[in-house]
Amino acid sequence: MSLETRHCYEFGPFTADPEVRTLMRNEQVIPLPPKVFDVLMAFLKSAGAPMSRDDLMKTVWGDVFVEEGNLTNAISVLRKTLSGDGGAAQYIVTIPRRGYRFAVPVREHRPLSGAQIEIEERRTDRLLIEQTEEQTGIEWRLLFRTAKPARLYLMLFGAVVVGGLTIGTVRLSRSARENTETIRAVPLTALPGVARYPSFSPDGNFVAFSWTGPNQDNPDIYVQQIGSGSPLRLTTDPRNDYNPIWSPDGRWIAFLRRDWEQSKSELRLIPPLGGAERKLAELRTRNSYFVTPPYLAWCPDGDCLVVTDSPGGGQPDALFVFSLETGEKRQLTHPETPASGDTNPAVSPDGHWLVFRRHRTGSITGDLYRLRLGEDLTASGEPQRLTNAALDAAYPAWIPNSREILFSTGGMNSRGNLFRVPVGDEKPGESQPTRLPFVGEYGMMPAVSRPRPGRPSRLVYVRSFQNTNIWRIETSGPGAPVSAPPVVAISSTRRDSTPHLSPDGRRVAFASDRSGNWEIWLADPDGSNAFQLTSMGLDCGAPRWSPDGTSVVFQSRREDQGDVYLVPAAGGKPRNLTSHPANDGRPSFSHDGKWIYFTSNRTGQPRIWKMPASGGAAIQVTNNSGFAAFESADGAYLYYNDTMDRPSPLWRVPVSGGDPVKVLDGVILGAFAVLEGGIYYINRPAGGGGILNIDQPSGETGLQYLDFATSRSRTVARNLGKVYLGLTASPDGRTILYSRVDSSVDELMLVENFR
Repeated sequence: MSLETRHCYEFGPFTADPEVRTLMRNEQVIPLPPKVFDVLMAFLKSAGAPMSRDDLMKTVWGDVFVEEGNLTNAISVLRKTLSGDGGAAQYIVTIPRRGYRFAVPVREHRPLSGAQIEIEERRTDRLLIEQTEEQTGIEWRLLFRTAKPARLYLMLFGAVVVGGLTIGTVRLSRSARENTETIRAVPLTALPGVARYPSFSPDGNFVAFSWTGPNQDNPDIYVQQIGSGSPLRLTTDPRNDYNPIWSPDGRWIAFLRRDWEQSKSELRLIPPLGGAERKLAELRTRNSYFVTPPYLAWCPDGDCLVVTDSPGGGQPDALFVFSLETGEKRQLTHPETPASGDTNPAVSPDGHWLVFRRHRTGSITGDLYRLRLGEDLTASGEPQRLTNAALDAAYPAWIPNSREILFSTGGMNSRGNLFRVPVGDEKPGESQPTRLPFVGEYGMMPAVSRPRPGRPSRLVYVRSFQNTNIWRIETSGPGAPVSAPPVVAISSTRRDSTPHLSPDGRRVAFASDRSGNWEIWLADPDGSNAFQLTSMGLDCGAPRWSPDGTSVVFQSRREDQGDVYLVPAAGGKPRNLTSHPANDGRPSFSHDGKWIYFTSNRTGQPRIWKMPASGGAAIQVTNNSGFAAFESADGAYLYYNDTMDRPSPLWRVPVSGGDPVKVLDGVILGAFAVLEGGIYYINRPAGGGGILNIDQPSGETGLQYLDFATSRSRTVARNLGKVYLGLTASPDGRTILYSRVDSSVDELMLVENFR
């Protein structure tokens, strides 16, 4: 086989590989946003020479026009990454009025030009290394990575005589030879639409998964043979089928069928080649926005399943063991408020461990926990946390040795990565998660096959990412039907969402991850003059202007809790307004600017609360579920909806107090905007991939307007596309902004010889 040394740059404890675009520190992969990595490479190639801001902008962004703030932010992120403490002057030095300089020595390593190294395995288990082209004065240094990952260096010295051969030998173990191969991922499917939830057959030759189909209109269960033909469709029900899991004996595929309107899922079985389905049970979750919808896992002996279900009584959703023989459900985990519930179960092949995801504070973020299992899958002790909040770990999958798991970061969001971590007898925190090298970028939902004689395991995962932008609709007046289709207003190559127009309509506050993290940005309504308002690195979102336009309130997450923050619109340090251990978010100002409304699960369920805009004690406003709340223009009423994950009612309650009244049905994603004469709202999601990785029902998405004078709704615009988060309107009702998914990739990737 052929083996070449890689082109890389070494500086301090770091190694940068431009081919696979990876930065490593002491064998640990350090994730960098793409443009930040490009800035790093520009510095490394400069060999310590000064670089002006113009040179850096041209090198990284070429002829594409971007604000200089993008470069400033990229350098700031790079400095923090390299130093770890925010003071990275030893790496990147600012040269006043000139630019920057990389201030540490850089060693560049290149492959041996023109030299081919051939390694042939002999029966004696020796390796013959042959140099076939004339070289003089060369020191050969070949790096082999083993599974530890320790290093083995082969050093061959000597001058090579013209026309002669230099031969060296080295003895390597078979395991070391196997690990010299760089793993790579190739597409298993290249299907239009959304392909998710892969699961291997016991022999590792087939993969069950969900797919929205050739018409991208409904998710069903399919089976794909590796290396052969088109997938076989197993289900045809118009509801959402997802999370197929192959039974250990290969006789069944268990899956879930989601009913969005009823907030329930059916647990079902189907033969791998299709045929009659068998309904086993109905599963309900307390609130499937704050807990990912139910997921399942087989028990190792195939006589039971572990599922997410509600224990009732307002308690957080838990994991249950469901017996196929008796139909009995036995509760396995017992999360306590303010945790929202447990999901993503994964039972080790030897049956000794359960790993699952727990949503700690009613947010869509969570951590992985491990639970030791006794006989008959009973809990032995209390769950222990495996991962920290910063990773937002999800979708655990066992490696067949029952000692390690794979998981994806970024929770239910796209643009995650795949990591691995030991689970066994180590104390939590002793072994830190490590990112998979070379594969797993934008990865989630991993699955690993059992190894077979003469063939290592296979890895399959979902490569998922989206590009969301903010779109604009213009009308002649409030609620008037549009005469032209929506147009792009604010866009980037990343994700922009939750827009809110300033009171004078001249600026837009929105959330974006264009800097690498979700932060709050400001821009003109056409996207020009974009300005990053926050640099918290804490998943900021849902910004809302104050009535006087001088400040912006928003939500952010630190560690295990979500809080409400306030920041001056002109820039400055954000101020934390809430510090309750529960999850607070989706803030908005009252019409007079004296109060801030927000949703919180302080009582165990999401309710609407309010607090003084200057800070202070919070007061509960509603007794029924509430997700997003906005005051009417005259300050008389508060309008709010139930939840975000499904079409929900819109309620109205007097600000002075009283009983809530249902105004209308079918508001989705908290997308409504209250004006003086009516309410704009979006009433039906389009197909093609939901925010919770459960594909939304197909159907036309429309912008509606509820007229207060007539109490009737009318359609303002149709075919809005795949709507995302946020809806806002100018005070005169003529300009409406919303976000939508303009492009997305959800495909299955296959890795052979995975260890």
